[in-house]
Amino acid sequence: MGGVVVCGSLGCSNFAEATLDELSLCRNHFYDRAMKRIEEYRGRLQTLEAAGGSLEVPEFLSQIIAQTTMLVTNAKFLGPGQRDQFLDLSLAAMQLFKRAQRSPRVPRNMPVLLGREADSVGAPELTNTVDVSKRGACVATAGSWAIGDKAWIQKPASELKALARIAWSKKLGFSQFLVGLDILDAEDFWKLESTSSKSKRP
Repeated sequence: MGGVVVCGSLGCSNFAEATLDELSLCRNHFYDRAMKRIEEYRGRLQTLEAAGGSLEVPEFLSQIIAQTTMLVTNAKFLGPGQRDQFLDLSLAAMQLFKRAQRSPRVPRNMPVLLGREADSVGAPELTNTVDVSKRGACVATAGSWAIGDKAWIQKPASELKALARIAWSKKLGFSQFLVGLDILDAEDFWKLESTSSKSKRP
């Protein structure tokens, strides 16, 4: 019968309960290491997105999602606080996974209405997109946004609104910003698939 596996983090004698980057870790060191990897990747992805680039989806994101699910389901004596931490970790990994695997951006300048989800009184801003993808957009704005802010976006000629999350923000000058939007509740808000299908017809 195999022996108990001890956490591979230096100086830790706790039992290993999860694996990341082929290293067996206790739940605390798994969480710390996973959060650090996510923050590093988020920073790299944000920089590349702002410059119009993209990154491949790393294997460790899938590993984090699988391992956190296992921990929440199977780990004994997991307190409510720790359970919430691991659920937040899994959600962060899933959001990054979706961002990294989304379709390429298409340069497209079109008018849009951009509003803050929490602001039911203030008027939305009429602005323009810079480029779009099936589940996202880069939008010019005069407002300052924080990463993680919730927004809604709408085409002026349409009643259809989509809920979005601010993925990144870049200041260009006084009251001039670019923001990257993750569209949360529409698979193809800009109808890129139908446009692509038409362009392929003989």
